[in-house]
Amino acid sequence: MLGRAGGDQSAGGTVPAFWSRILSSYSRSSQPSRSTIQPGEALKEALRPTDALNPKRRNRYADDYVLAGFNEGDRLRINLTSNRFDPFLQVINASNGKVLQQNDDISRTNTNSRINLVAEAGIEYRIRVTSYAPFATGAYNLAIRALSSAPSNPSDPGSISNFNFSYGYGLVDAAAAVAAAAGRAPFATASPLGGNAWGLDMINAPAVWNQGYTGQNVVVAVLDTGVDYNHADLRGNIWQNPGEIAGNGIDDDGNGFVDDVRGWKFVDNDSNNPMDQDGHGTHVAGIIAGLNNGVGVTGVAYNAKIMPVRVIDGRDDGSYRRFDRNVADGIRYAVDNGAHVVNLSLGNYPGDPDMTRTRAALSYARDAGVVVVMASGNERQDGARRPIQPAYYALDDLGIAVGAVNSSRRVANFSNPAGNLPLDFVVAPGVNIRSTVLRNSYASYSGTSMASPFVAGVAALMLSANPNLSPAQVEEILKATAVTQGVQA
Repeated sequence: MLGRAGGDQSAGGTVPAFWSRILSSYSRSSQPSRSTIQPGEALKEALRPTDALNPKRRNRYADDYVLAGFNEGDRLRINLTSNRFDPFLQVINASNGKVLQQNDDISRTNTNSRINLVAEAGIEYRIRVTSYAPFATGAYNLAIRALSSAPSNPSDPGSISNFNFSYGYGLVDAAAAVAAAAGRAPFATASPLGGNAWGLDMINAPAVWNQGYTGQNVVVAVLDTGVDYNHADLRGNIWQNPGEIAGNGIDDDGNGFVDDVRGWKFVDNDSNNPMDQDGHGTHVAGIIAGLNNGVGVTGVAYNAKIMPVRVIDGRDDGSYRRFDRNVADGIRYAVDNGAHVVNLSLGNYPGDPDMTRTRAALSYARDAGVVVVMASGNERQDGARRPIQPAYYALDDLGIAVGAVNSSRRVANFSNPAGNLPLDFVVAPGVNIRSTVLRNSYASYSGTSMASPFVAGVAALMLSANPNLSPAQVEEILKATAVTQGVQA
């Protein structure tokens, strides 16, 4: 974890119906929808002029979903997002048509909708998707997750259903996640690689490769200290801007950045050279997409492309405002130039001002369908009880946060915990991870900065298997397939 977060530590079958429901859409007539949705599901649909009008909001179209698969006392979070219209969410009592709860905007700066519902016995709930403005139409995402199942001790973080204070939803499992993304039965296990590749074995990456999913056609932006794009284990996987001609001093593709043939540097003085001078970003890049060339290291998604975006390691890091601005600008650059996944192994210090520009950029990425993976921070020994920003924005469904475990599946003593409030959070290998560094060398680093790129790599594998996944679907699958067995807090 670099930037304002401080440095890392260095050291010498049948497909379950659940997934077909997550990955499919529903077709409806002009009558109100009666499709079923249950906790753990996410779907993508659209309001259309052929939909029925909402009897509770005049001149607004509406889709209804019957809530199923819950128990009395369950605490559920219902999220409705759209970048096509201002969504409005309602929970209806189906027996009498009464509106039990409704929400327009999550906050003053977030026009999406969210409802937290405590399920009661004897009520048939309908989740109604509608709009704030009259006759609005367009695509939306609806997702429901369980926050708890009537815990016997609500004050105990470990009592939250499927969510643990230290490790969130558990250890990421690439094989299970990619199989689910592809709508396939679980993959056969693969022989372990052993040695320094223990992290790849732990997340079952080789089993995914054996099925032909290696990150092909996926671009992962590494927002960091830059990337050594000349490293022998990386240069074949460095993103090239197809619309730019190198060295002609012209913004050929009209994106506002001259000669950005392989990314951009935002920290201090802007330039078209995102070369790494520190090694941190190069290490992160190797974990994601180090070449499978028989030497050095192999990345989780070894056929993905790395987009280097240098946003830290400069004088600007000493300013809250400039640090926030650089990260936000880097996210927007990555989104606008074709990244499918963004990795943020960086963050602020606990107690620093909110990263408001970065939050807005994360929302921009979300609306554009870009997956964002963020390191949770390394301040647990200093008393941290939750992720730092921007990882904590996972609470607002703006990405997924990642903590670190060691080779024994124990949460690292430095790894910031998931916290008391359920948010999108998993763990991945992050202690003594060997990867690429400067001058064609390799080194072992520790930190949540190393764990985050493992998950970014898994997201790339998922998108190589199913490029139509939304960020919400990627996150739901990562959480639902995460492993808790053997993970030690």
